[in-house]
Amino acid sequence: MTDTVVYREENGVATIAMNRPERRNSFTIEMADGLLAALERAENDRGIRAVVITSTGDHFSVGRDNADTDPPPYPAGDHLRGRTSLMRYTRLVTCMHDMNTPTIAEIRGGCAGAGMSFALNCDFRYASTTAVMSTAFVKVAFGGDLGGVWHLTRLVGPLRAKELLLLSPKLRGTELLDWGLVNDVLPPEELSARVMATATEIASHSPTAVAAARRNLQAATSLSLGDYLPLEAEQFATCAASPDAEEARVAFVEKRAPRFVIA
Repeated sequence: MTDTVVYREENGVATIAMNRPERRNSFTIEMADGLLAALERAENDRGIRAVVITSTGDHFSVGRDNADTDPPPYPAGDHLRGRTSLMRYTRLVTCMHDMNTPTIAEIRGGCAGAGMSFALNCDFRYASTTAVMSTAFVKVAFGGDLGGVWHLTRLVGPLRAKELLLLSPKLRGTELLDWGLVNDVLPPEELSARVMATATEIASHSPTAVAAARRNLQAATSLSLGDYLPLEAEQFATCAASPDAEEARVAFVEKRAPRFVIA
């Protein structure tokens, strides 16, 4: 694992922190590779049931580091190199989409460009009152990356997504809630506790059920009802056949909290 990413775990929750505070956690290939390795580590650890994505320093991530390399990472006229470079970054997107483990973004300070796209890939987003979010792409001559546009059109609708992308306003505080970009906005001193409380609650649930719910939610946004229902039935059957279902039933009868054992 690279020094640009810090990984720790506690009580079934993995915390993955971007660690380039001197560059406001702007993205480099090294950091993207480190984030992917950390996510895969969490996903492959049966003891991890929720993942928090956060950062060191005062900013979540202000996007791609334009000063990262010399020569520039996208030389003028080199279409193939630009595409190849972005596809390396987008392994993060497919990993987060396919994970069984839910992800929670803890956002403070600047969250722009690729940083905002990265946050949009998380299942939950909690922001500090210090957070400022902006797509920022058109201001640096790009149209989007890391699945950000795909998520925005589903989160806020095509009309508002166009406004966010083509005008690139800076949104903060309750504006983030009004636009539907985050689950909640909290004072800086309360942010980490709220994020960890959410992660801990998720970690207390059946991992089989949580994974099934994520699959159902993903399918519901893209499939017709006729195509969705067989998938839902398959997820239901997977849950019903798991030891978690019987433990939940017995716990309900005995009026106690269920104890889901790691398989």
